[in-house]
Amino acid sequence: MRSQDFREIACLWKEWDTRALGICAVETSVPDMVWSVWYNGQPAAAYGFSRASAFDPDHWQAWAFGTEWFKRCVPLITRHLNTLRPAIERDCRRLQVLTHKDHDIAHHWIETLGGQKEGVLRSFGRGGEDFFLYAWVKDEDLKSP
Repeated sequence: MRSQDFREIACLWKEWDTRALGICAVETSVPDMVWSVWYNGQPAAAYGFSRASAFDPDHWQAWAFGTEWFKRCVPLITRHLNTLRPAIERDCRRLQVLTHKDHDIAHHWIETLGGQKEGVLRSFGRGGEDFFLYAWVKDEDLKSP
């Protein structure tokens, strides 16, 4: 896993466990909305949409992480996400992303995809790390490029 991804994800766990991360990603995913990308015969990236709320099926959270080959996967993932826009616009009222304040590569990609920075979640990580909250909101900016 890339160091920035590890810093972003591991600080949210009391006890870091990659198997549990995989299980959580699949178990909380919006049906048929989780993928992996392989590069040179190895897993290079995972991404998808999870339910952001147990009681609101129209509120999703996007996530992605990968290995040192993740950069090579970004164009493919971006094209794939753009093909999903009609389904997202139809089924999702609010799509959000939480990202470590120092994960500048992620911030740039999210903003390129049209995510709007809504604020700072202070001390969101278990060690006091701050996170940014980005979102796309139906009828406001889900349809922006």
